[in-house]
Amino acid sequence: MPTTYRFMQRTTAFTSALTLVFFVTATVTPSIEAATPLVPAERSLVGEYVQSGRETIAQMAVLDDRTFCFAFVGGSVDLLLAGHWKLAPDGKGIQFDEVKVPKLQFPAFATPSQGGVNNTFEIDGYSMSNAVKPVFAYSATNAEPTEFRPLFAPTHNSWAERYTLPPVPAAQARYFYIGSAENDPDAPYGSAARNGPKRHKVVQYELRGPGKVLVGFNAEQNLIDLSQPARMLGDTLHLSAQPLAKRRPISSERAEEAREGCIRPIFALAAGKTPTGGQEGENTNPDLKGRAELVPIKTFYVDPARIKGAPWFSAKEF
Repeated sequence: MPTTYRFMQRTTAFTSALTLVFFVTATVTPSIEAATPLVPAERSLVGEYVQSGRETIAQMAVLDDRTFCFAFVGGSVDLLLAGHWKLAPDGKGIQFDEVKVPKLQFPAFATPSQGGVNNTFEIDGYSMSNAVKPVFAYSATNAEPTEFRPLFAPTHNSWAERYTLPPVPAAQARYFYIGSAENDPDAPYGSAARNGPKRHKVVQYELRGPGKVLVGFNAEQNLIDLSQPARMLGDTLHLSAQPLAKRRPISSERAEEAREGCIRPIFALAAGKTPTGGQEGENTNPDLKGRAELVPIKTFYVDPARIKGAPWFSAKEF
């Protein structure tokens, strides 16, 4: 039985962190541009695709106004994506253009240390296990480090809840940098630069004094890649070369449910509007109590040649 499309925005990367749930009404949704009539090749793609497993469910609604909603529920992760779709350039698949709501890729939370002299960095192991080749560095000045060290050994396959770096004098770690490998979304479709990690995206934070910093990873970033055209093989939709589900007709009620509970609220947030009628949940995560969420001051890209040195955490620590 398909789940209900509804909008849920996780505000942190951690499994029990604050979740905001919005019950959306039409008064808060921006208009969706009227679509020109679909050609037969487009109409053959409209429908609903549902894949369910023992602990997960993924579903995609491809609508006749050329919008879509992708929903995933599994374990601690609730993910909704929305945007527009069109035929792929070769006319043999779907190209999804996601409407992105800004989210921090590496959420960081700081607890000031009254009278302390050091900064201590904690890495949330469970969420960071989803990052691709994560790297870390710190510096005394605003200048970018010349090198970034891997957080973990490349052969690790077991994760602890927390990894703590040795304390470092606060004056030496006024800035810290956390990043991970990714492909280049601006590269041409099918190119090696688009299909494989060719750079590291790094986020820079500033610390105003001694304290303890908890850093995690937004696991939603790596759950699905919509940058590649999806393919229809027979009546089965394939995302990133993996089968999702067979197409089936979508009722008008289910289509409107996807618009109201997913597409319109995501479009509204991306446009800087806040859905009304929502109710903020309580932050019951004890790890975040008393911690202030940090705001990145810079995001930049690093060539893999600058990733050098021994991992911060060696294999023997796993």
